[in-house]
Amino acid sequence: MMRRDPISLLAVALTLTLSPTAGWACGVCIEDKVAATYDHAVVKRATANHQQVVFVAVEGPVVANAIRARIVRTKVSGVVPGSLRTSSEPPAFSFVLNGNEQPARAVADFRKAIGDSRAQLSLLRIVRDGKLIEP
Repeated sequence: MMRRDPISLLAVALTLTLSPTAGWACGVCIEDKVAATYDHAVVKRATANHQQVVFVAVEGPVVANAIRARIVRTKVSGVVPGSLRTSSEPPAFSFVLNGNEQPARAVADFRKAIGDSRAQLSLLRIVRDGKLIEP
C-alpha cells in the first residue's frame, strides 16, 4: 500500500481550491459586464430622479478601446450628460437614460453612431425604480 504525503495532499487541495473555475469572474457573464460599469452613486441619483440606468455589452471582432472612444464621443437623445461609464475589459458601457425613453432605442442610436457593423451591442440589464431587471 502506498503511503500518501500530507504535504502533497495539501498542495493538491490548495491548487484545486485556488484554480479558476467557470463560476468565478471571467468577464464573459452578464454580471461581470454589469459590474464593470456599475457606479453606485450614478444608480442612486438616477433612481431618485426616476431615470433608468442601462447596461450594454459590446461584442464582436472589434478593438475594445477604439469602440470605447467612439461610444464616449457619441451623443444620444435622452442620455443624461456625464452618466456614461465604460469598460474595455470586459467591453461594456452603461448610461443613465431619462425615464420616458426606451432603452432599446438608445442602444440602437449608439449602434448607428458607432458605425462599425462588427460591433454588436447587446442590452444586458436596466435599473428602473431601484430594481435591476432584464430587458
